[in-house]
Amino acid sequence: MRAAVLLVSLLMVPAVIASVGSPREAADLVVTELLSGSYEGKSVLSLPSGVTEGQLVDSWHVQVEAPFDGFLVLVDDIALANWEHPCRWVFVSFAGDMEVVRMQTPPVALPRMTVEYSDLPVPGQASVQSFLEWFEANPRAGNDPAHTFALIISGGASQGNNHIRYYGDVQFIFTTLQGDYGYTDENIVVCFADGTNPAPDQSGGLNSNPDLDNDGDTDFDYDATLAGVTSGYNDILGMVSNDDHLLIFTTDHGGNGKLGSDIPPEVYLNLWNWEQLNDDVFDGWLDNIDAASIHVVMEQCYSGGFLEETVPTTGGQPRTFSSAASGYQSSWAGATYPEYDEWAYWWTGAMHGSVPPGGSYPGGPLPYDPDANNDGYVDYKEAWDCAYDWDSCCPGQENPQWGDDPDSCGSDYYLGGLIPTSTADQGYVVPGPFSAGVEVNPFSGTASLRVSLASGSRVVVSFFDLTGRMVD
Repeated sequence: MRAAVLLVSLLMVPAVIASVGSPREAADLVVTELLSGSYEGKSVLSLPSGVTEGQLVDSWHVQVEAPFDGFLVLVDDIALANWEHPCRWVFVSFAGDMEVVRMQTPPVALPRMTVEYSDLPVPGQASVQSFLEWFEANPRAGNDPAHTFALIISGGASQGNNHIRYYGDVQFIFTTLQGDYGYTDENIVVCFADGTNPAPDQSGGLNSNPDLDNDGDTDFDYDATLAGVTSGYNDILGMVSNDDHLLIFTTDHGGNGKLGSDIPPEVYLNLWNWEQLNDDVFDGWLDNIDAASIHVVMEQCYSGGFLEETVPTTGGQPRTFSSAASGYQSSWAGATYPEYDEWAYWWTGAMHGSVPPGGSYPGGPLPYDPDANNDGYVDYKEAWDCAYDWDSCCPGQENPQWGDDPDSCGSDYYLGGLIPTSTADQGYVVPGPFSAGVEVNPFSGTASLRVSLASGSRVVVSFFDLTGRMVD
């Protein structure tokens, strides 16, 4: 149950000589007096029903007590950003008094609120473009389908906050994994919003189609409540071994405890029904997975706060981390609104080789070839570099975070697994002390090879003739 609290207002606006008789008039007063007539970059919404003094109004995490009889107006100060982010709840009395409560989330009643003013772009033709009509698989050579797995999580928080762009992010990465990199259905675990519940789960009033690739099979394995995500994680834990590579991809909303207090959890991923997956639980999950490599890609607000829980690691397991924002920032829908979140759009586009129509982008070819080293593979570091360069929201509004351990191992892995020509494949990334030797070298006929490792690892042994040519 949410705690019942009266949040102390950070701003008291003196009464004006006005009589406020409707939610629309309350919104007009807020725009005129509080916003000085400008709502650039903002949305202003009103609650259709009035509020009474002492009434508790639910937010995602707490309840706010109405200071007087009147109306509630929400000022979304960065309307193109994902929640959680700064906003203002403005209580307006019938006499025109205003009390402002600074918040990080909207009222739970957001789906019932009326948009009175908004600076959000009007969706264009791209909004009716079918993704599956656009998508054409771009198969890559060298994939390792038997040893590549993915866990995809999109919580959405609630029906009123689960926007179409989160479905777009998930559909784009899912079809790219399957069509381009050969991932099998059973190796991709998807936890999405309310799962296969037929009730509407999107903010636009539609129900998300659980068949992401239109092959007739349901691709949502679980809902994205904490219980559902835990079940998805347990599936991955049971399937992935030390020969396998795992991608964890998250999108939708995130929160940051650092903004309000120093009490853990420091950051969290919002799940369905306002539940949370915090960074400490996530850290424990990663440490329990015995994979050949783990790659975490996060789009949600404050996603960079998960960096320290992902890398560095212990035990020599290669890991990479990519995020849309720092641990202190919101992530943005950006110029791809309303179909996609822009950072995730460019990251997945780099991995796929092109982008679908979205927002103000017509789709099609990428700004430049993401394969910077021309080795024939787009590795995790190259995809992050491209998303950083192409995302119109950064730097400044978003500061995407990158990390890998061992250092530079992000260039050794791609969505298809280990890059065959990478330094890791050549044996240069070794977990701890290493020794190897033969009794006589050079040798002819047979020889005994002794290898000593600090911990279990894949070993490649190569034989060369006296001219330096590898023969086996």
